[in-house]
Amino acid sequence: MEFAEIEELWNKILEIIKKELRPQAYNSWFSQTKVVKFGKNELIISAPGDFCKDWLEKHYAGFIKDILKRTIGSDDNLKIEFRTADQKFSAPARSTLNPKKEIKKSEPFSRNNKLVLTPKYTFDSFVVGDGNRFAHAACLAVAQSPSKSYNPLFVYGVVGLGKTHLMQAIGRYITEHNRKIKVLYISSEKFTNEMIDSIRDDRTVAFRDKYRSVDVLLIDDIQFLAGKERTQEEFFRKAEESKARI
Repeated sequence: MEFAEIEELWNKILEIIKKELRPQAYNSWFSQTKVVKFGKNELIISAPGDFCKDWLEKHYAGFIKDILKRTIGSDDNLKIEFRTADQKFSAPARSTLNPKKEIKKSEPFSRNNKLVLTPKYTFDSFVVGDGNRFAHAACLAVAQSPSKSYNPLFVYGVVGLGKTHLMQAIGRYITEHNRKIKVLYISSEKFTNEMIDSIRDDRTVAFRDKYRSVDVLLIDDIQFLAGKERTQEEFFRKAEESKARI
């Protein structure tokens, strides 16, 4: 088939998938997918990012294969591969892509870096609903495997869905299960103020060293950085330099 025919076929498959899933599930995981290759024995699907790619691979590969078998009679041996949108078509196998760096184990925080979290904000106390189910699953995955899961993880949504609760639940879970991992929870406003103070007082080196020493950095109310170009630049530089999990 020509590629235009393959795209047309995939769009028809998406229409079927859309009818069989809840709107939220379809919009979250399938609406931005594209077909890269579709042959007799192989289907390659492009996802917008690593999180979406991994989720499709773990939760929807069998579902997609079933849809294809029912609609076009695809072979049982059809291999489905998921790739990110920026991944080259000729990329090697998944095991060699984006190798995960093991998180550095170090001594617990000093007294000045003591982690302060609200006791009631745990995964057990979090009320899961249709509006936050995927966010809860992603945050729990990060908490359980901070050296293997999504990095960075960006949680967004309207007020009242539990973003702060989930953010602090990550920090509490990690500190309870691995006390050697350094976790820092901070609001974006405080991060911004610290950066401004460090520039004013000529302490930028100390500022950067502080954040480079962190294994897991949790920044709440990240939308506060909107419109603050210098702060955003410093934030992303810190993330790139330290490779901390955010």
